[in-house]
Amino acid sequence: MFKRRIVLCALAGALVFVDAARADDLVAIVQQALDHDAELGQARAAYEAAKQAVPIARAALLPQIAGGWGRSYNRIDMDGFPRQKYWQNGWMVAVTQPLFDWSKWTAYRQADFVVAQGAVDFAGAQQASILRAVRAYFDELAAEDEVKRAADYLAAIDAQLQQVRRKRAVGEVTLIDQREADTAREQAQLQQTDAQEELSVKRRALQQVTGRPFAALASLPPGFALPTLAEGEEAWVEQARSRGYEVQSKQLGWEIARFDSTKSRAANYPVVSVTGSYTPAGAASGYARPTTTTTGMLQIQIPLFSGGELQARVKQSLALEDKAKESYELASNQAEASARENFAKYLRERQRTDALGHLVQSAGDTLSATEVGFKVGTRTGNDVLRAIDALYTARRDLLRSRYAAVVAFLQLKADVATLSTDDIADMNSKLCCTVQTSSADVR
Repeated sequence: MFKRRIVLCALAGALVFVDAARADDLVAIVQQALDHDAELGQARAAYEAAKQAVPIARAALLPQIAGGWGRSYNRIDMDGFPRQKYWQNGWMVAVTQPLFDWSKWTAYRQADFVVAQGAVDFAGAQQASILRAVRAYFDELAAEDEVKRAADYLAAIDAQLQQVRRKRAVGEVTLIDQREADTAREQAQLQQTDAQEELSVKRRALQQVTGRPFAALASLPPGFALPTLAEGEEAWVEQARSRGYEVQSKQLGWEIARFDSTKSRAANYPVVSVTGSYTPAGAASGYARPTTTTTGMLQIQIPLFSGGELQARVKQSLALEDKAKESYELASNQAEASARENFAKYLRERQRTDALGHLVQSAGDTLSATEVGFKVGTRTGNDVLRAIDALYTARRDLLRSRYAAVVAFLQLKADVATLSTDDIADMNSKLCCTVQTSSADVR
């Protein structure tokens, strides 16, 4: 029995260890964000509402059938005849079929554009939700890397401080060297504190995006190769100006506004329709016989005077059409600027990543040589501190450039409306390990 308890405890501990070691990857975080995002939920509901534009507009072109029931009081006064008063019950059915109503026909043509705009807005909201999750994910990873880098930096300063103190004890260095090392350690501690605070902020931000806690995240491997851009800047810019979700939405909005202008002018056109009704009415108290009224009519309505309302509505719709056109032009210009910015940023950060990788390697070699020189007395403690600072500053810049390049690449794909969950899955396949941070690193 005792051995069985030991086995069960060991198994439970192993399961806890496996669960703790399992990392949430980028696909899982993005999916959680899509399920939790309230803005995306609003866009989804708006799209469902936009889908009803077509059946609503189509219904206005179909026959309209109405029925009813009524009870009327009748009083008949005729010379030479006694007055007749009676109540009468009846029901009626009326049918109206529009034959020519340019306003309703225009609304039916406009409905397709309303549905298309709803679909584009929903796709854009989904892409924006993916981007928010991606930024929060890599911001958290960058914060974890910075905590680890700050801890390594502090450990390197501590090791150098111990050497300075030993040399100080035997008189090989001065008090100034020790104070410089103490100052460097205080600065390293401050960097570590700032990194821990930033990590707490980024973790809360990621948890707010997903709506649930997480244990660890899969990170970029050390030898992660940034993707190449197959096309030049102008190709990306042209696609952004024509395919960006915001551009498409504004372009559809412009088309919808043009239909609104057509509907406003159509209010001045005649409306032709066919109407028919069937109204049987029963007799009451013997005073009148049952009567049935059947009517059919070709009806033409022509607006003659509306107090200037129709003219005002035409002017209003034309002004709104100009507004929609300007919004489309603005969206195109903004899409171009964003594509150029992210294209240049990606190339810049990619080049910086390559250069900083070489810089980290050379700074490490310089630190090793400086430490040897310090041991033999050809370099001072301050030289070692500067070499340590140069190495870990280069490491910090390298980490930042890697994450900035990844986010810029995904943002560039979003500018041309091609960012999808497939891209996230492809990026996720390149992630591997988790960043090792202890619980003490997060407050």
